[in-house]
Amino acid sequence: MILSASEPLCDDAGRHAWGHDPEIAHYALGGVPISITDMDGLVAALGRRLRRGPGTPGTFVVFRDAHGVVRAQDDPDVMAAHDAAMLVCADGRPLAWIGRLRGHKAIDQVPGIESVEVVCRAGLAEGWKHFFLGGGPGVAEALAREMARRAPGLAVAGHETLPYRPLDEAESDALHRRIQAAGTQILWIGLSTPKQELFMHRHAPFLPGTIAMGVGAAFDVNLNTIPRAPAAMTRLGLEWFYRLIREPRRLGRRYATVVPRFLSIVARDRGNRAKP
Repeated sequence: MILSASEPLCDDAGRHAWGHDPEIAHYALGGVPISITDMDGLVAALGRRLRRGPGTPGTFVVFRDAHGVVRAQDDPDVMAAHDAAMLVCADGRPLAWIGRLRGHKAIDQVPGIESVEVVCRAGLAEGWKHFFLGGGPGVAEALAREMARRAPGLAVAGHETLPYRPLDEAESDALHRRIQAAGTQILWIGLSTPKQELFMHRHAPFLPGTIAMGVGAAFDVNLNTIPRAPAAMTRLGLEWFYRLIREPRRLGRRYATVVPRFLSIVARDRGNRAKP
């Protein structure tokens, strides 16, 4: 099983995130534990975990935004995946803002898109081995090449594209064996939300010594096949608006539901917090 952590709860944590890194606190938003950390904290946590050795139970990192918080309200399996994660990073800037408003000064946005290159570079000295899994045909292989170009000396353990359907038991077992045989330590997952969170929760226990990182569209963004929002919009927390402008038909209905529900979750949590 994934290693259980016994970290103290923050005063506003609500639910206990049983898989969370014991050295990084979290606050709860709609029951989802959001890690009070930044990009440097993520890298440090990965290093601590990997230094425990290949027999350490497998675990995973979630990069969370407003959409994911809302999805977790409707699906107990998605909520359970957040509870089991080693870290739930504030991929969306509003989640970092909320944490700071609650007094958690150590929190900052940790974009999954940026984490790929940052982590690849950070692990060069210790020789972290990276496996790229997901994306469309050929995308994982292309991302492995791109990261090896950006971080010369990168140890690439492998790359694979998953089928557009759930894996059966035999396929899952074979995948686990390939990932383990390659000596994988960091397993990059390029699927959509909540598919990647459920995938990591399902498979991480069978991958000792491995940390899965669910970064979704970061595969395509880092290959420039999907453009990222301008830096100014990202700083203002408007990356979602940029995506809406680019894909109004696909995202319009989603955001019309997600935005008001997310705001209601924030308001409800604020009202439920204990007064000093």
